[in-house]
Amino acid sequence: MTAPPSPETVTTYLEDGARIAGILLVWGVLTWFFRYGLTAFPGLDVVFGFVGVLNAVLYVAYRTLDYHHALAEDG
Repeated sequence: MTAPPSPETVTTYLEDGARIAGILLVWGVLTWFFRYGLTAFPGLDVVFGFVGVLNAVLYVAYRTLDYHHALAEDG
């Protein structure tokens, strides 16, 4: 079993958190717009909300895979 790599700097974790927050903010604004601003398309707000959460989850999965690939390259 190999030792885990040294932790990243706090700045790196803050940048990743800011990216996730940005993803959720953009999709949240779109969701809000279709819920309260543009009511001609009912149900589209739920779709945008779901897609936004899915986008954030996929970003976290991407970062997890990226971490494991970097770990495999070091080992």
